Amino acid sequence: MAHFLRDEFLSNLTLTEDRLSQLNTVIKGRLSSMPESFDQNHTDDPNVLMFYVIRFDGKGHRVFSFEDLITYFRQADYVERVSYVIESSRSLGSSRNVGSFAELRLDNREPNNSFIQVSSDDGDWVESTFASVKDVLRRCRNHNGWINGIWAQLAIQLSGVFIGFLFSLWAAVAISPYLAIDNSFLITFLFALLVFSNLWTFLNQLILHLVRRVFPNVRFYRPDRDRLHWLMQALIGGIVVAVFLFLLDLLFGYVGRVLSTFF
Repeated sequence: MAHFLRDEFLSNLTLTEDRLSQLNTVIKGRLSSMPESFDQNHTDDPNVLMFYVIRFDGKGHRVFSFEDLITYFRQADYVERVSYVIESSRSLGSSRNVGSFAELRLDNREPNNSFIQVSSDDGDWVESTFASVKDVLRRCRNHNGWINGIWAQLAIQLSGVFIGFLFSLWAAVAISPYLAIDNSFLITFLFALLVFSNLWTFLNQLILHLVRRVFPNVRFYRPDRDRLHWLMQALIGGIVVAVFLFLLDLLFGYVGRVLSTFF
């Protein structure tokens, strides 16, 4: 088995055509220095090979030239995934149990499906390949991790709690006068809160899905096709800020009214 392995999950990246080209140059350069590329077996079968996988608009393609990859990249309506793979014939024949290989997978949809993995019997080749690819990826960083992090999810959840309370309070004020029962206000408030709580379970997942779609973990940016994406990000950001300020105003108003009873 291969003795050396480096792998890492990737996050918060924006890939342009220029960055993809830089990655191709680096990875293609590592192919020529792969240990198996120096083997002489005197056959027509190559000892090492490089190919690409691109998935877009619900379909995937495996291609063997960067030009074909970029052609699909430019014509796609929505790019889902791009992969670079360099692999030795030993690795292919053994399902990667022996031999050298390197794979860089960049997935727009699945946050946990973006990674770099390098393995070989040559530790120096593994380290240099991993480091050279990571050096390019460091220049592709974006700030989407702030909106996809745990604090953003907590903010969305707390916003739902505030909105649910206000909705239930409004429903109780609007409906309770028409109910000829004891404690109509309290009963209406609790019923509305129960209904909203069940709805929020689904609404929360829908909002989180929308946020991840607008602020993806890995984003493929094409200026001629993705200008609308910036508008969506600005719109989502504006809504979040507006809701936060609205809830903050309500909170300060409530605290002010409570404190005014003591002074």
